[in-house]
Amino acid sequence: EGGRYQPPTCESRSRTAVIIPHRNRETHLGHLLYYLHPFLQRQQLHYGIYVVHQAGNSTFNRAKLLNVGVKEALKDEEWDCLFLHDVDLIPENDHNLYTCDPWNPKHVSIAMNKFGYSLPYPQYFGGVSALTPDQYMKINGFPNEYWGWGGEDDDIATR
Repeated sequence: EGGRYQPPTCESRSRTAVIIPHRNRETHLGHLLYYLHPFLQRQQLHYGIYVVHQAGNSTFNRAKLLNVGVKEALKDEEWDCLFLHDVDLIPENDHNLYTCDPWNPKHVSIAMNKFGYSLPYPQYFGGVSALTPDQYMKINGFPNEYWGWGGEDDDIATR
């Protein structure tokens, strides 16, 4: 049913909302959705995928799109976990569970092929991260003032 799924034969281990900020990356989005749906279904998750599109030609604002996506997702359902997911990162390992740690936010993209399966710097928190709704509220979401790529993930990592 579109961007939603609930296991038909069992109670899901988690209710996960995946929020994807998007603009002008249709090929990446198609690939991500093609791989993400079966990946999440194999984990027997109840999930919803929210693609938050920025229209127009102004500078991209990933942080603001994520904030809008979280707000809309939380209007729909009571999610256990919020996955903030870049459109160009595809999970490669089924052991990478799309569930939240109830005590701490979780950085999920711990190795990326574009960085030789490592991270660009030790404090990197971008790409794919997971927070409970309570954790997201405690850090007051992402700062909306970051235009263009970068900075918002470093800001949130320090919080």
